[in-house]
Amino acid sequence: MCALLALILMAACGNIQTYAAGQVFFWTGMNGIAYVLQVFIADTSKLKNRMILFGFTTTPYISNTFAGPAAAQSILEGSTWRWGFGAFCIIIPVMCAPVIFVFAVHLRKAKKLGLIKEKSDADRSRTWWQSIKYWVIELDVLGVLLCVAGFSLLLLPFSLASYQGDKWRSGTVISMLVIGVLCLIAFPLYEKYMAPKTFIPFTLFKNRNVLVACLLGGNRWVSFYCYKLYFSSYLQVVYNLSISEAGYIVNIYSIVSCAWAVPVGLLIRYTDRFKWLALISVPLWILFTGLLIKFRTPGTNVAYVIMCEVFTSLAGGTLAQIDQIAVMASVPHRDVAVALAVLALVTAVGGAIGQSISGAIWTNTLPGLLRNYLPGDLKANATIIYGNLETQLGYEWGSPAREAIVRAYGETQKYMIIASLASSAVSLIWVSILKNERLSDKQQTKGVLF
Repeated sequence: MCALLALILMAACGNIQTYAAGQVFFWTGMNGIAYVLQVFIADTSKLKNRMILFGFTTTPYISNTFAGPAAAQSILEGSTWRWGFGAFCIIIPVMCAPVIFVFAVHLRKAKKLGLIKEKSDADRSRTWWQSIKYWVIELDVLGVLLCVAGFSLLLLPFSLASYQGDKWRSGTVISMLVIGVLCLIAFPLYEKYMAPKTFIPFTLFKNRNVLVACLLGGNRWVSFYCYKLYFSSYLQVVYNLSISEAGYIVNIYSIVSCAWAVPVGLLIRYTDRFKWLALISVPLWILFTGLLIKFRTPGTNVAYVIMCEVFTSLAGGTLAQIDQIAVMASVPHRDVAVALAVLALVTAVGGAIGQSISGAIWTNTLPGLLRNYLPGDLKANATIIYGNLETQLGYEWGSPAREAIVRAYGETQKYMIIASLASSAVSLIWVSILKNERLSDKQQTKGVLF
């Protein structure tokens, strides 16, 4: 329902505020769907076989990756962007219907078998206000708000500061940073001393493999988004590719990592261990991220960029599997659902940090480079050119203006990849302290995770 509501909001939006609200609901819904599937699989499979099934759940991304760019270009040329969102208001309910039906059938069976507790008399007698209070406490709403507000207000200024007249001296930017830091300081204090229920079970971090897996996952997404956020526009501007061609290259990560997920699951199943895969994948990720500094420059054959994308995708897809199996193998079966949720939270924060770093480099570097490199008669239009991809692509390929834009893009990308490489290097520490556990030694019973 969250995803459906989000798509309706985005299709009908008339301002950026409505679109932003739609994005919040959309990712809440989509992440919720992915999480429910993970918990369902974890609750119905043996630990050694689990990553094979996790891998199968990612295989639809392969076909979607090919269909997506073509569909985007078709909608853009033959309709409006609103229909791009509106179409999925129909597609998502239809595609989710079989899974919803299966869950409904098994929920009914579980109730008949007495596996699910019925509501107590106290629960039934709660008033509307008491129910709100109950769920506010159970879901630790104040803790969630402090955490979300803290990270949002701390990270947003990195992208927004360049748009302010006084840059980092702007009162808005300073206020956001100060309030963000205060919220992040208040969050752990509130969770430890005041919260009746905490939404993050901090005791999980006492387990070394849970902590390492979270750090490894968060670190990987910092590195990933440092250079990936503006990749599509880079390909269109620097290599003169169409939207669909750029989309296929951008989506190499989805194609390769998802196709590779099942073989990784089989390797984990038959070797009974997972650390050896991490020891191969982390250096591979770092190596090919570093090679992008050389290959993702104007004038380089795009095939070299594709090569690096393929190998980082193999490494990234493997590490995603390792993160999940590491946390699931390290906790009792009843805590698997919570451990997966914590891992998802930390990796999401890592992604947000990576996007903030990328946005900060982009917004603080590209406009200045455009002003430096554009021909004299276009320097006054640097801000307009910076803010509009269609304007950038409108300059003829090989013209002085286009060459200046390409050069500015190339230098900006170099800084972003260096940031990605620096952040990925830290992963060597995390993988070195990951426990080399044998999965067959772990006894996990099947049952209701909650």
